[in-house]
Amino acid sequence: MPRGRVAMRKIRETLRLVWLCGQSRRETAGTWGVGKTPVDTKVNRAAAAGLSWPLPSDLDDEALELRLSPPAVAR
Repeated sequence: MPRGRVAMRKIRETLRLVWLCGQSRRETAGTWGVGKTPVDTKVNRAAAAGLSWPLPSDLDDEALELRLSPPAVAR
């Protein structure tokens, strides 16, 4: 069964815990009851998108989602 989408609130909090609080990705994964890989994926995608903490105040949930998971490019 496919997993549901992660709430943007949870992603924002994950980034805050890792970048601002210095929590390890493993500890952050334990906070949410998930494996380390999903945390790694989100933090790495955010870093690749040029994001850092604090996130820009004008970055709403929809814009954040697009930065972390850009639409696929048609070939």
